[in-house]
Amino acid sequence: MKKHLFIWFWLLTCFAFISGLNAETEPSIECGQSSYFQWKMLRGLDTEWKGWKIHLGGQLAVDAIKYDKDNKKDSGLRWETVNLRITGRYDNKFYFYIEPDLLGIDTKNNLYEAWAGWDINPALQVKVGQIRVALNSEFATPPEDFPSIDYGFSSYLDGRYDLGVQVDGSLWGSTIWYEGSATAGEGFDLDGNRKSEPQFSIRTVVFPMRGFGYNLLKDGFLGLSFAWSPDYDSEIFLQTPLRNTVFTTDNLDGDSARWIHAEFGWYWGAFRLGAERVDGEIQDVKVGNGRRQDFDQLTSWSAYASWNITGERMRWERGRWLPPMLDGRPEDKKQIFDSLKILDSLGCLEVAFRYSNADIDRGLFDSGLTTYNPSTQEVRTATLNLNWYPQPGLKVAAGWVKTIADHELSTFGGTDRDSSFILRMSLAL
Repeated sequence: MKKHLFIWFWLLTCFAFISGLNAETEPSIECGQSSYFQWKMLRGLDTEWKGWKIHLGGQLAVDAIKYDKDNKKDSGLRWETVNLRITGRYDNKFYFYIEPDLLGIDTKNNLYEAWAGWDINPALQVKVGQIRVALNSEFATPPEDFPSIDYGFSSYLDGRYDLGVQVDGSLWGSTIWYEGSATAGEGFDLDGNRKSEPQFSIRTVVFPMRGFGYNLLKDGFLGLSFAWSPDYDSEIFLQTPLRNTVFTTDNLDGDSARWIHAEFGWYWGAFRLGAERVDGEIQDVKVGNGRRQDFDQLTSWSAYASWNITGERMRWERGRWLPPMLDGRPEDKKQIFDSLKILDSLGCLEVAFRYSNADIDRGLFDSGLTTYNPSTQEVRTATLNLNWYPQPGLKVAAGWVKTIADHELSTFGGTDRDSSFILRMSLAL
């Protein structure tokens, strides 16, 4: 297995290097580009075929983790992500995206996404294939672009990849963005567990203050999502950002399920805030002896904030956060960063914090569908990160993850808490 991973690593590196040799123009700068690290080969491979503009790239991420002394996992180095990413666009209207998972530990059939799309107009874009269904900005954002390590519990409760159709678009300029998805029940969750029930969802994000001239408030948004399944035959699964399982069940036999997800976000210059809450319900679940029961307390909430110390702007587009952009600092904010000009040559530096809480229906324990070990009814994590972006696509993240559970778990060595550290280097071509 390790031999294969290194082969893929060197293949991606060779593609990147060849692309750098053939490039005639400088790459666009999306995040504070360090004057010390001018690695032009970190672009992937671009080519054309019968009118299609095709990009071959990928994502690599390797972790160095120091787990808490009681944690059952071994500290050390591990591969977190080894993906290919193949994109194509024709006439700025038709496009495709394919993302194979070469590790194969978090996906079904070693594939995250594989879809074809059509940009009809700004109000309507269509995708067909294996798609990511995100009811919040956190899970909609690729992990290398989100400020905190991995995803919070809210994303684990209702995030999925699945075969289906997805439409999205912007209305009234950029005031409203929407996304609708219909999936077949041939997918998986964030840990690769099977999602066998069809799902229909709608997500809407509104920027209520755009158009009123209030610069400080114009990039604040409110989001609401609703998802419904006519059946439910999957498990409930939660894990921490460092892959410790804190809640799991067998596949539940329920008649239907619904998820309601609300979020708030705001960004201004180099600052970002976000908060979200998900409430889920699974109806008529078989609990034994011919009985059925509703479980309506499948809840989680998260709050996060980040600040680009070196002043790069935050960005949000089409339901997700984008890498910060280096486009000069506004005159009215220069005084905030003037004392930090010495940091310009280092690239982009970011500090981020997230708190995530999950509170799961006690009836799942009382009915025997899970037990207090390996599961806990309520759990929370606090994540603190310092991120460094020396080049677009390259990220080094140092993080601390603190977990507190309501019950003692064997994954934490028979304790109810954990304090671990991570250093991650990721490369997106």
